[in-house]
Amino acid sequence: MAIRDVTVTPAEASALLGVPEKRVRKDIEHGLFDVSSPPRLPFDALVYFLASRELDELEPSVEGRRRLYGRIRTALSSKTETARDIPLSESGSAVWLDLGEVVKVVSDRLDSFERWKSSKVTTDPKILGGEPVFRGTRLSVRHIGQLADRETVAAILEDYHYLSEADVAFARRYHLAYPRVGRPRESS
Repeated sequence: MAIRDVTVTPAEASALLGVPEKRVRKDIEHGLFDVSSPPRLPFDALVYFLASRELDELEPSVEGRRRLYGRIRTALSSKTETARDIPLSESGSAVWLDLGEVVKVVSDRLDSFERWKSSKVTTDPKILGGEPVFRGTRLSVRHIGQLADRETVAAILEDYHYLSEADVAFARRYHLAYPRVGRPRESS
């Protein structure tokens, strides 16, 4: 499957792009995207989120964000990688947006995350009840992702010397993209 045909959940979009999930869900709620239920975001929505993240200080209105997404969608469907002077608000504010660079960043992030997942993460019902673990270990990917929220990478690598800095960074993204579901476990 081509990278531009990929669809992702709001949590995956948030984790991969560093955009708050609340923001992603708010734009879905405002009807910026044609999404199914449960929501799956297309590639052009990811490009929009990465591009608009840089423009948040301009505080575009919902209509301005809708126009921006429409222009990005049009440019991507016509294979034009640059769009100039995209209006962001009713006041006429405009920016120069190099979509080629944004598309490259989004594609690279999706591709590297998928390659990391397929080469480093495995699930087996016999290991930790099917919890995703690093291949060849009993070490939970989510555990390392949660540690990355609280500790430095150096501290994690000191305890888990067989991991790399990239493994810790991707585990953090994995933990954010695929949160544990179900009731929390009761503490003893």
